[in-house]
Amino acid sequence: MTVHLGDPPLQDPLPIHAPQRQALPNSPDYGEHLLEHCRRLVLGQEGLTVVLIDDGPLRLDLSSALAAEFGSRVVHQTTAPESNGVLCCGWDWWLEHQQRLPVPGQVVVALLPIASLEDPLTAARVRALRLRGRDWFRELLLPEAVSRLQRGVAGLRRGGGRLALLDGRVRRRTWGRQVLEALEPWVDLPRLLPR
Repeated sequence: MTVHLGDPPLQDPLPIHAPQRQALPNSPDYGEHLLEHCRRLVLGQEGLTVVLIDDGPLRLDLSSALAAEFGSRVVHQTTAPESNGVLCCGWDWWLEHQQRLPVPGQVVVALLPIASLEDPLTAARVRALRLRGRDWFRELLLPEAVSRLQRGVAGLRRGGGRLALLDGRVRRRTWGRQVLEALEPWVDLPRLLPR
């Protein structure tokens, strides 16, 4: 008798482009940094590119700027992108709709899916952990973000795509190692080469 306990272990390393020197999300030049990297990623890619970013105004600005360069290939949160399109969307939208979309050739994580303290439920949960003297970031926000990231990029491994992490905190914060460890096995793509 054979018992199947889920998907087979992941063997193929996921190609990850996460440059060492990146702007942090709270820096004034982050929007320009993001646009420049997205432009290069889209130019060198065949197939669907998904750009994940929860910051609504920044996502819309990025979508508009990419559309100015790549035209109607760029769409915002739609389930009918072109086969070589660029789909800009938030994390919740992507996690809800990704099963109905083609497997992307690449996923660009503009911002890690770390819950905002502006959300009342998140703020209450953080406050409860703070009152108990607990590390609310490493015990609550980081594990939830890593879980969402893993679910959001799971199709890349099966489809042979690549992941671009453009959130500078991945390389510049000590907890960024945990994010990369959660994506193992992976291989570093220090330079963007056309596919």
